[in-house]
Amino acid sequence: ENLCPRSTPLLALLIRAGQPGVMRATAAALLLSLPTVALYSLGPVSSRSAVRPRCAAAMSDTATTESPMLSEWDSKKPIHVDTWVPKGADMDNRNKQWWIVDAEGMRLGRMATEIAKRLMGKHKVTYFPGSNVGDYVVVINADKVVVSGKKYKEKTYFRHSGRPGGVTVETFAQLQARIPERIVEKAVKGMLPKGPLGREQFRHLKVFAGSEHPHEAQSPEPIVWPEGSLATTRPTGKKQRIIK
Repeated sequence: ENLCPRSTPLLALLIRAGQPGVMRATAAALLLSLPTVALYSLGPVSSRSAVRPRCAAAMSDTATTESPMLSEWDSKKPIHVDTWVPKGADMDNRNKQWWIVDAEGMRLGRMATEIAKRLMGKHKVTYFPGSNVGDYVVVINADKVVVSGKKYKEKTYFRHSGRPGGVTVETFAQLQARIPERIVEKAVKGMLPKGPLGREQFRHLKVFAGSEHPHEAQSPEPIVWPEGSLATTRPTGKKQRIIK
């Protein structure tokens, strides 16, 4: 039988040689060595004059209609799904949402976790690790945040000036009286990624000790806390002192 010479040049040479016996034996050996997908491109032709015009049709029509093995192979091909990646508009600071948190009477750690989620963008369905898709967060009344247990007197903050003997250790009460914004900033920064991405997300946090802030033009929306949230409930049986 004549086979498509365009798909297999060696078979075309055997056809021109005019030796049917040798051609059949050699063609069978070549067919056994060809990959399965290559066999689908082979199609019968009627004469040598119809070799070229029928070759393209044999590769298309025969492969789709006359080869059940090819249809089975196509059904097993893996489905290609594109992974969504944030575009420039998704990370543009002009398109980010602004949120505001009133820290008066709120527990430091529980509040900081929710703020970190907003800064990283984990509250969005478009969250993508490694991309800055988070929002801006404004915190007011940072001087009225509370902590549970004995943290008010025993929780310490460490800093070093870089000079010999320049270690300074402060308690929560001392730092709250001196720089109350630093307490919220340190709590949130420790929950953000370490590196350029985390530093950029930390710049979107605006903390103020009082109730006034200069971001009214951005119209920040208050974060809605669920009823009974541990961030808004004061620990039972433990007195908290609030520095005013």
